[in-house]
Amino acid sequence: MTIKTLREGMYLMPQLSMLIVMIAALMIPLFMARFKINGIPTAVAEIVVGILLGKTGLRFVTTTTDLTFLSSLGVIVLIFLSGMEINFELFVQKPRANRDGTVPRSPVFLAGSAFVGVVITALVLAVVLKMLGLFSDVMLATILFSTIALGVVIAALTEQELLSKPLGQTILLTAALGEIIPLLALTVYSTINGGHAARIWLVLLIFLAAIILLRRFKAVYQFFARIDKSTTQLDIRLAFFLIFVLVTIAENVGAENILGAFLAGIVMKLLRPSEVTRDKLTSIGYGFFIPIFFIMTGAKLNLRTMMGNPQALMLIPVFFVCFALAKLIPFFYLPPTL
Repeated sequence: MTIKTLREGMYLMPQLSMLIVMIAALMIPLFMARFKINGIPTAVAEIVVGILLGKTGLRFVTTTTDLTFLSSLGVIVLIFLSGMEINFELFVQKPRANRDGTVPRSPVFLAGSAFVGVVITALVLAVVLKMLGLFSDVMLATILFSTIALGVVIAALTEQELLSKPLGQTILLTAALGEIIPLLALTVYSTINGGHAARIWLVLLIFLAAIILLRRFKAVYQFFARIDKSTTQLDIRLAFFLIFVLVTIAENVGAENILGAFLAGIVMKLLRPSEVTRDKLTSIGYGFFIPIFFIMTGAKLNLRTMMGNPQALMLIPVFFVCFALAKLIPFFYLPPTL
């Protein structure tokens, strides 16, 4: 049987796509451990495998309704866990002095400064592209170039066990700013350009709902812990309740669903969940939903179509270089010995 015949058979049986994705999710970390591939985050490897199995490569994986739903849930859970990883004590804690008497800058200050540098660099690059006649929309280009892939960053930090360290928290905060602020900016941009400027204020409803949920459950969370049983798992039910409430509100006010997921993670974090709860949520996310998201991200990427479009083909390396250059300031600015 030829590869072409096998590939055509896969298209006739899309239900096999789920099985192939699950096999890939299981085999990728085993393969990386077997051949001691430590320089590449598992998330990146999953995206690459998705590209090889999807539209760009062998076309063994097709985009089915079930995989689309699980992939969407995967990114929502990933961003939710990102919100849960933020250490809010850093916002009120004063950094301890070093042995030589100097006081290091706080991760919050470093992250904010680093992201400001990213935005300024992105704006400069956007203006340069407009002057060269490559891309005329400066605002959209600035938003795109200043965006940071929080999902990949949080997966890499978790894998390297850096989240409990000041450097990891600084990188996480920088990535969170690089995900949430461009998302809000893109929401405002699309609302204005879509002729719905009067609806911008609706985005505030997400934050209002997050505050109400936090105040509502802060007093009863300890009660949940007392009555919880192995057959009820109230902490997990509450987590998914927060996720779906805030994601639903975000989608209905015209914002991205991951903004609601991130706020849900912050609410859950401020409720002070136990380590057991955190471990269970992490296991659910990284054990099932998140690998599907990364694999399907690669599988849905169609480089074949891009290759057939000369203009898109020219812009891909240009955008990639600009996207990378915009992140140079954090790379050189953040001290490696935090």
